[in-house]
Amino acid sequence: MSQKPGELRMLPVSAIHPDPKNPRQDMGDIDGLAHELKTIGQFDSITVYPHPELNGDYMIQGGHRRHAAALRAGLTELKCEIVPSPENAALDLYTEALSTGTNHMPLDSMGQSKSLQGMLTEGKSEAWISKNFNIPKAEVKPRARLADNPRVAQIHARGTIDLLSAAAVLDVEEETGDASIFDGIVDDLEASHWKKDQMDVNRLIEQKKQNARRDTLRAELTAQGAVEIDSQNRYSGKWAKTEQVLDVADHVAAGHQFDVSTPDSVDWWEKSKAAAKPKVSPEEKARRENIRRLDGVLPIAQRARHKFVIDKIRDRKGIEDRNARGLLVSMIFEEARGDYETFKRQAIGEAVGLPFPELDDEQTSRAPEVEEAWKRWEAEARKAALGLSLQQLSLLLAYVPVAITDRNLGKTNWYMRDSWEKEARWAPLARWYQQLIDFAGYLPSEDEAEMIRIGQQTRENPFNDVHLNTATCKNCNQEVVSDKHWTGICAECVPAIDGIEVA
Repeated sequence: MSQKPGELRMLPVSAIHPDPKNPRQDMGDIDGLAHELKTIGQFDSITVYPHPELNGDYMIQGGHRRHAAALRAGLTELKCEIVPSPENAALDLYTEALSTGTNHMPLDSMGQSKSLQGMLTEGKSEAWISKNFNIPKAEVKPRARLADNPRVAQIHARGTIDLLSAAAVLDVEEETGDASIFDGIVDDLEASHWKKDQMDVNRLIEQKKQNARRDTLRAELTAQGAVEIDSQNRYSGKWAKTEQVLDVADHVAAGHQFDVSTPDSVDWWEKSKAAAKPKVSPEEKARRENIRRLDGVLPIAQRARHKFVIDKIRDRKGIEDRNARGLLVSMIFEEARGDYETFKRQAIGEAVGLPFPELDDEQTSRAPEVEEAWKRWEAEARKAALGLSLQQLSLLLAYVPVAITDRNLGKTNWYMRDSWEKEARWAPLARWYQQLIDFAGYLPSEDEAEMIRIGQQTRENPFNDVHLNTATCKNCNQEVVSDKHWTGICAECVPAIDGIEVA
């Protein structure tokens, strides 16, 4: 952007051209400005420089709205300040758009995103942008990414999702390579009529990913002639899960039927040669079907909860007292010490952004080069961990001891407490659940809450119960899991109250 006054001249409007890179897509209401230009004239000049391609014409550097209003008013000339061609016209344009946006017509959300994206492309750092435009550094890159996807940008602009959730949505297509999953997530968010918090978005993403995996697996098996088992066969007593490990073709040849309730694996069923078991009662059939359903959906909650934890740990709120952080770091790494603590080290590495080095097939943990690599990783990871806040380190310290067992909460059996062995296994997970709820703001899904309640009906020790915050919907009297932001109306009733028909 020119820092020196330029030559003032009246130029033909036809010789003045808008910059095609202008991030301001919406000029807003220019009728009033056009009326002023026509009746009382132009007071502020627009800034132009020689057009890089059209000899004798000019490109607008600042004043795109005034130029558009002049065209609307039918003016033939405009007062212009002609400045030398800038060294970096694009950067000057983005800077002009953001800097004048606070004093004149503010840029819309997409205009801000395009300006930030343009500045990053032109080599400006996140720190420079943050300092000069009073934008939190952590928001610069996520806001810039919205420029590439107007649909997600619009969902964010209307307040349905926050920046962290928007970034998670934008990551989906790159992670999965499946545009249909991304489109399905965006379709659901566009149809939403209330704010989706980070947990809701994480669960939606995992649900779409799991549905896609299930559909793909079902299609692959069906294409090979396999038949999917239905509930009538599953609970008839005449079919049982087979323990045989066979290729799909051999399963098909044997007349086995498949089940993809949990798409991370396939269960195969065969007709039992034993005498038929007693007929299952409707109540028992409903109970088993519900357990099967929960086995299918709990992995979604588990993966979404895992992402929630990692996002919370990585959510930088500021640097606290170094000595206190150092104490927490020491406790965290002590918890992960030992030959069999790989999952704990992986959790630490993921949280601090330094993946724990994996072993090659031919390596052992006792190999000198492996021990040396692990030592280097720990030294670097400790330094990175010292940069986390007390809040982040506290959550990481609570998570590391249960990092491996938390993965098992994608299975219904791990919630059961009908023996002292299962109760002992459940105890640390119960504490972890309670810590997430009480201190990290985690809100269990209705499926998780239902499984917690089922498990507590078989408990051996009431001290390991998870205390859920519940409330009754004022509209349908349904008891639901709630948090401190509870409005008194459950999510299912909100659209109905807003006059939207609920299927």
